[in-house]
Amino acid sequence: MTDKKPSFIDQFFKGSDLTLEQTITLVREGLKGADYGEFYQEITEGESIVKEKGQFRKIETGNGNAGFSFRVGQGERVGFNHSDEFNAAVLKGAIEKARKILRTDVPAVEPKPSGRVEQELYPQINPVKSMPLAEKIEAINQIETFAKSLLPANDGSAILDVGIEYSAASKSVHIITADGKSLTDRKPTAQMSLKVTVKDKDGKVETGQVIMGGRVDCKDIFNKAAYEAAAKEALHQAEELLRAVEAPAGRMDVVLGPGWPSVILHEAVGHGLEADFNRKGISVYNTDKIKIGTRVASDEVTVVEQGDIPGERGSLHFDDEGTPTRRNVLIEKGILKGYINDRQNAQLMNADLTGNGRRQTYAHRPMPRMTNTYFENGRHDPADIIKSVKDGIYIADMGGGQVDITSGKFNMNATLGYRIRDGKLCEPVKGATLIGDGLEVIGSIAMVGNDLKLEKSRGMCGKNRQSVPVGSGQPTILVKNMTVGGRGK
Repeated sequence: MTDKKPSFIDQFFKGSDLTLEQTITLVREGLKGADYGEFYQEITEGESIVKEKGQFRKIETGNGNAGFSFRVGQGERVGFNHSDEFNAAVLKGAIEKARKILRTDVPAVEPKPSGRVEQELYPQINPVKSMPLAEKIEAINQIETFAKSLLPANDGSAILDVGIEYSAASKSVHIITADGKSLTDRKPTAQMSLKVTVKDKDGKVETGQVIMGGRVDCKDIFNKAAYEAAAKEALHQAEELLRAVEAPAGRMDVVLGPGWPSVILHEAVGHGLEADFNRKGISVYNTDKIKIGTRVASDEVTVVEQGDIPGERGSLHFDDEGTPTRRNVLIEKGILKGYINDRQNAQLMNADLTGNGRRQTYAHRPMPRMTNTYFENGRHDPADIIKSVKDGIYIADMGGGQVDITSGKFNMNATLGYRIRDGKLCEPVKGATLIGDGLEVIGSIAMVGNDLKLEKSRGMCGKNRQSVPVGSGQPTILVKNMTVGGRGK
């Protein structure tokens, strides 16, 4: 007789007096009469290591939590209860408390279908356990040694510090939907920030930073070729910032490079296309003048929200309500086509599910959130876009900023840029602030390149005090007559 190997689902019932079949029965009974709702359960594990100024400042392992929630909705009315204990008595109590919001005089709608993307979008691994802690610490020491070796102190310049911040997590998820489906997934994340601080011969100091990772294993981060390339790029960025001049101020043409500069799209445009803001009438994309079918940009511009792209940071096999993710065209050749929905807003707006119901943890209610949002490729060669600009700025990398997610008004800081003169990239610039609003920016895009790049390694989206990982991307784009804040000439 052979031992039966535990299945993935078994971890959710360890120490509980419930079985999967019993839980499904309780959940389906609890969702009777509701328009939407689900049972959501998760187990998380995490770790983090920080080394700076030659010292390990933090080594944390064994981080994690576990719990479940039950949600039942009827129109705008929502009952929600959660607990970090999981047994029959607690689940029955949560269902009873949540169901108190239901009205019996209102007919329930037919549950919308649930399921998962059939294609594997990311590896079903736990990056916390794939390497011993001692090997991770040794790898961080090797990364520091390599980075410090890149700049021999022979001309007065020197690397003052190499800062390394590593983290990894595994989130195991179990959802039971109103149609009785039991869905499981394991979502891995591993990330490392590598900072190189350099002092030049005149005593000026700048720091370059590269972030690696995404839905990957920690072995991918500690890969020698990967971290050596990242260290060289961080050093290059620091050296460019050392010779950079202050960015000019005024209205000018701005070329946004491929990849991470798309954070402007995410913040200034993407949030405004989330269905809850539009249903409540607080988004600029649902007004007397702008509705679905309205032109908001030139035919150069197509914006896509897509959660089923293999290997991308924001991808999910199903959202946190059990809806399969998919490709959603939000703006097609300049025409507003739709919003991103969770189940509640899709039902209230009589719209299709888009696979965008997301939550930070089991203790949070889901709401419409982005996954991977990007501008589609255009028809222009990036070099031709730069050549078309007589006087402007090229943005190579973005930092943080402030955004009003309902109006789309923003000011965002560019980490590194270059002055464009007569169609050529010239001296690097720093201190540029991009100012505007989403409608203005998207309506001012004049050229879209053919070099689409999706940012895999960074992007955390905050909304209503919840934070989730997201991806964003774009090809090179030209925004005409944008407001730039700076202290140069």
